[in-house]
Amino acid sequence: MITLFLFFAFLFSTVCAQDVSVHAQSYAKVNLTIGIVGEQNDMLKQIATQLNKNITWSGQFDVQVVPFGEQLSKKRITQLFKENTPLAVFLSVTDKDTIEWRVYDTMRAQMVAGKKYKKRGELVRGWAHNIADNVWPVLTGQQGFFSTKIAFAQTTKGPKGKSIKHIYVADYDGSNKELLVDTPTVNVAPRWNADKNNPLLFYSEYTNTNIRLMVSDTKKRRKAVTNADGVTMLPAFTRDGKKVVYCSSRGDGNCQLYFYKKGKLRRVAFKDKKTGKSLLDGNNISPTISADGKTIYFCSDFQTGRPQIYVYHIRKRKLERLTQGGYCASPSYCEKRNALAYAKIVGGTMQLFVYDLGKKTHTQITKDAGNKEECSWSPCGNYLVFSVEHRDKSRIAMRNLLTKKRIYLTARSDYCCYPAWSSYYAKFPAVSRRQIMS
Repeated sequence: MITLFLFFAFLFSTVCAQDVSVHAQSYAKVNLTIGIVGEQNDMLKQIATQLNKNITWSGQFDVQVVPFGEQLSKKRITQLFKENTPLAVFLSVTDKDTIEWRVYDTMRAQMVAGKKYKKRGELVRGWAHNIADNVWPVLTGQQGFFSTKIAFAQTTKGPKGKSIKHIYVADYDGSNKELLVDTPTVNVAPRWNADKNNPLLFYSEYTNTNIRLMVSDTKKRRKAVTNADGVTMLPAFTRDGKKVVYCSSRGDGNCQLYFYKKGKLRRVAFKDKKTGKSLLDGNNISPTISADGKTIYFCSDFQTGRPQIYVYHIRKRKLERLTQGGYCASPSYCEKRNALAYAKIVGGTMQLFVYDLGKKTHTQITKDAGNKEECSWSPCGNYLVFSVEHRDKSRIAMRNLLTKKRIYLTARSDYCCYPAWSSYYAKFPAVSRRQIMS
């Protein structure tokens, strides 16, 4: 797979015509019991099973699911501590729409935290993910990430054996993979919106005359966002969803950034007074925007002829270059860490780096074979998802920045790329029947 920067360069030549608390920094596994209190109905068992999967997935806990009676007794809870299980999460049904969860310190038989959860959406696993996001900060001191989605493009065979790309979405761990965009065309570079009540996925679709920006909701209702000439891709949204930046060539040859705010769209332009070089003379792609909408991070070759990472301060109209030399691409901003992740060629291989915006330091986080590209942060800031291309294969992988471990989310037999991690949504997104968006 080629990087987005090379991808654009190619397209322009063809398309334009505490005691028991567990901290995330500790990697020793802790025993934890999930107790089902009261009636052992199928729904509660499914939630407990999914909650077990979520909590176990991090590698920080060994979990067992245990049925309990109608009431919790202090003796039964302290027995868990004697069995070397210092933590327990108890689940019970309050009414048909409410599930109660409680986290206990088993040594003291004392509740640490608890809450009644009102069901949101129709998916049982979605309820479990929501509960996991509430329980996780109590167990680890870290923000949850279970109620999010990952989108990516996957290559498949279309009519007459032609290679096409579909867009899939999956849960945070790659499970429950669902086909969202299955048109007989090439669809790439998905990006999630930031409206917590209305999950939308933007992506770019090849047509006979351009590469247009499209949007789909979870009911597979699709429509074109723009049909401009050339290439339009990669929208990035502020936390409130009111400001957007994207890149587009508009048939003019080079790709430029466009910033949308309060119904107005303007092109991002900058001219270096010392050298006389202008952003408009180069390709500017892969924008990512700060949560408050004050700064845009992106990739450009306007100064050196090779892509570098820049930050543009919108109000001040000030431009700064963050990388010096080499080939750098695909920045991704993380509000939680105040950091950028990006890819850089090292010894002929694309590797991932993280730039701390506060300390102004670059840290290389991958060093193995295979080109790592198009990284995207989890909302909690503890994970990065990216593609790894090696020996004609491309898979979606995830790196845990706390444990420094990598997990592959897609099968070795599938060719997958362009991953994007969603923000949190009020109701866990689920793909349903196809419709046409009006």
